[in-house]
Amino acid sequence: MAYVIYIKLSESVLAENRKVTIKDVSKVICENPDIKYEVEKIELMTFSHVKQGQQVISSLDIIEEIQKRCKDCQIVNLGVPEVIVYYKTYDPSDRVKQILKFILVCLIAFLGAGFSIVSYNSDVNLVGQLDLLQNLFVGDSEAGSKIAGIAYSVGLLIGIVVFFNHGVNKKFMDDPTPLQVQMRQYEQQVNQAIIVDAERKKDVRDAD
Repeated sequence: MAYVIYIKLSESVLAENRKVTIKDVSKVICENPDIKYEVEKIELMTFSHVKQGQQVISSLDIIEEIQKRCKDCQIVNLGVPEVIVYYKTYDPSDRVKQILKFILVCLIAFLGAGFSIVSYNSDVNLVGQLDLLQNLFVGDSEAGSKIAGIAYSVGLLIGIVVFFNHGVNKKFMDDPTPLQVQMRQYEQQVNQAIIVDAERKKDVRDAD
């Protein structure tokens, strides 16, 4: 009886071991559990003794490896045509580096956003507009100017929190935040650039 093997490759994966198997890069579905287990444990490649690396593997190479062991099976790929496998050894100092990097990114983002807001307020003459509103509603009063400035600052904070869809520990809605969308687009563009570069260098594991 000829079984159908469905595979669904991921766009990119982080290998936990030097030896990369089909289970690491793809979902495998087959009516026969023995065939499914046999396919999942097929070894695709082994990273050399390096701390980190990456490799692009074609779906045709994976299909070819499966056909060598399951000659009578039909293979259907429901995923992407190539998968990027990243490998990085665990280093205890990485956690400290990640924390420092996170703090640095937060600091840069905070200072950059603050400078942008200050520059925008200066460009549109926000102080003059607040003085105009102060004279219009409460007359010439320093208290009115302070109230307007505080109200603007609070409104700006609320607007930023609502726009980025994040509160303290959880989101207000299930929709992805604009930052998450941009990061996902950036990840896809990086993966595509790596695939194109690997194809030009003939560094893609492909079928013979």
